[in-house]
Amino acid sequence: MKKFIVTLTFSLFAILSQSFQCESPEMTTAKLAIRNKDLDKAELNLEKEIRNNPNNAEAYIYLAEVRQLKYDFMGAAKAIIGSEPVISQTKDFRLRIQAEQFKGNLWRLCYNFGIDMFNRYFGSRNEKFLDSAIYIFTAGITVRPQVYDFYPLIAQAYEIKGDTSNALKFYSLYADIIKEELNLSKDYGIYLKMPREDFISKVGKPISTRGIRFSPERDSILIDRFELQGKETYVYSSDKAGFFTIFGWRVNPPKHWLSDEKEQPTELNSMPFAAMAQTYFNRRDYDNAIKNIKLLLLLEPDNSEANAFLVSIYQLENKQDEAIKYAQSLIKQDPKNKLYYAIYGDILLQLGKYDDAISQYEKALEIDPNYDIVIRNCAAAYKNKVALIQKRQIDENKINEKEYIGDLEKSANYFERAKNTARFTNDYELYKDLAEIYFVMNKQNDLKKIVAEMEALDSIIKPEEKESYLLALLKIYSTFLKDEKKTKDIQQRIENLK
Repeated sequence: MKKFIVTLTFSLFAILSQSFQCESPEMTTAKLAIRNKDLDKAELNLEKEIRNNPNNAEAYIYLAEVRQLKYDFMGAAKAIIGSEPVISQTKDFRLRIQAEQFKGNLWRLCYNFGIDMFNRYFGSRNEKFLDSAIYIFTAGITVRPQVYDFYPLIAQAYEIKGDTSNALKFYSLYADIIKEELNLSKDYGIYLKMPREDFISKVGKPISTRGIRFSPERDSILIDRFELQGKETYVYSSDKAGFFTIFGWRVNPPKHWLSDEKEQPTELNSMPFAAMAQTYFNRRDYDNAIKNIKLLLLLEPDNSEANAFLVSIYQLENKQDEAIKYAQSLIKQDPKNKLYYAIYGDILLQLGKYDDAISQYEKALEIDPNYDIVIRNCAAAYKNKVALIQKRQIDENKINEKEYIGDLEKSANYFERAKNTARFTNDYELYKDLAEIYFVMNKQNDLKKIVAEMEALDSIIKPEEKESYLLALLKIYSTFLKDEKKTKDIQQRIENLK
């Protein structure tokens, strides 16, 4: 987490250097109390002063400062926000600047203290620290609602507490607050981890550029200022990848913000959209799930998991044409991404288009020959293709083994490759598929070998899968091996599970 370096007393010295002349007794008493570090007395008198003289802008700033020093961040936020109608009418621009400086400083304090509460929670698992974090971050939002860092942090805290409704509320607020930034993605194709030079080549050189480095151990950061569609836009890049890539941008910050706040590097976060998509998916609200995945993909168009999630929802809704079109668009967008061919292959497999599925799987395997899930799915596609051919032959009463034996051998080869991967070496369903293939091909030695390997899995099969495993063996013993003794033994074991 980034850390903002601030102090609790950064501006009081400026106020205290002013004269005590021509002031009410409450203001004079408050200033003396501050000087003597009697903050309770100072707060009490400042509250009296504001009640007696509600147009005293300086009193509001004093009160906000005192409450900040007392670590009453929400009280400080309310005091400084309460001063806005008064300060907006004052001719003393120093007070306006001072108020804006205070807001920025208070926001940074809320960040540091809120993150500290988060860390304390993870160290203790005591939810009181989450409650404190939520309270402090909410104070930060009160004083700077346009700064979007706190919304997902509050949502995460609620999520940890199991409060899905409030988590969704603050994730949604985050989505609303960054609408301008999302629109920039739509209009200019800017995305997270985009090379800075690629963006500049699209929009032209920035009006200004400033470089910063917080410490020798930290990455250098560039802050570019643009004027895009008549809006002031800041783009933040770091050199983590050996060249500058974009990690955030801010569009149209409030005019009254000071320059250092506009330029403050701020990271955009795609996680809220992933969280909302998952929540809506769990609620079977697929339209909103799709909406949030697409917003995530504006920020991270190369997020393979998000793209796969989107396709899976299309399939659940039986929107197969949309799923196919989207999978094809992914491949066009990134023809070297093995996952996209796998996604397309999975869609075609579920549609029973086995030759087309095999074609996509084999393209994925050209990119990564060890892509385990695709090796297994390709085996299944060949096996399903053979089953379809056999069914047709039976229906037509035209049995011709030569038509499918080559595909059956390919299926066996892919299953054997999958069996040798760490992911599937203990997958008894795979062994069952191989046993069936070797039975159909009348390869008795291979059949006995694979059954022996499947039997060796017995001790590691999870209890909840044991019955399914034994039923698979039962079919092999009774149908493929015609072994009456083993069949009876397995039947007894299955009975004993009940």
